[in-house]
Amino acid sequence: REEVGKLVAAGYKEVVLIGIHLGCYGKELAKEGKHVTLYDAVKAALSVEGVQRVRLGSLESVEVEPRMLQLMAEEPRLQRHLHLPLQSGCDKILRAMHRPYDTKRFTELVNEIRAQVPDVAITTDVIVGFPGETEEDFATTLEFAKKCGFAKMHIFPYSKRKGTPAAEMPEQVDEAVKSERAARLAKVDEELHQQMLQSTVGKVEEVLFEQPVDDEHMEGLCGPYLRVVVPGTAELANTIVKVKITGIKEDFLLGELN
Repeated sequence: REEVGKLVAAGYKEVVLIGIHLGCYGKELAKEGKHVTLYDAVKAALSVEGVQRVRLGSLESVEVEPRMLQLMAEEPRLQRHLHLPLQSGCDKILRAMHRPYDTKRFTELVNEIRAQVPDVAITTDVIVGFPGETEEDFATTLEFAKKCGFAKMHIFPYSKRKGTPAAEMPEQVDEAVKSERAARLAKVDEELHQQMLQSTVGKVEEVLFEQPVDDEHMEGLCGPYLRVVVPGTAELANTIVKVKITGIKEDFLLGELN
């Protein structure tokens, strides 16, 4: 709370809560007899006078509390965006990665989230070419990504890290195959991203403006973590303004001040 207060006093309009295992917040404090979770941290951040936006960083997919979703649905300052790393849409590969979930659990969570927060933007990370990933495994990931309807996917070809179990696994995937799979998944990502942009056209979004695109246009981010460009000057920088979304250009939204 104190740190958020300092940021607000310094003029920051949006605070992003981040951590290596953000969803595990409070587990260390439990050893001291304190029972708090990420939900409590978000509530504390929102209680700071003058804070206008709070956004969550990357969460492990199995760590989203139901009451966090309720808060996101009810509190307009908590941004409607969740980053849930999937890593693979194939259960065989998830087991090889030692992930604590499978595609069934991930699907259940995505459905729970959208039931509570229908207009949420869900982004993710996907690794392609993990050792042992066959063409059939990758095809399963492609289909699962489409089914989830991610707003954005961050795609990473698997790379060996010295000393990790995966680096010593047999059936390492050829670099050219990794690149080809990443390109195919990127096509799906572009299709899904365009669908998300299209679903936003016609809505009024609050945009936090960041910097000029040119002398006559400004850009910023709306709640679902989509980039918006409007006619305007540098005076809009670091302000939050309601914008009517009027169209799409490439991978960003076009709008006009409401």
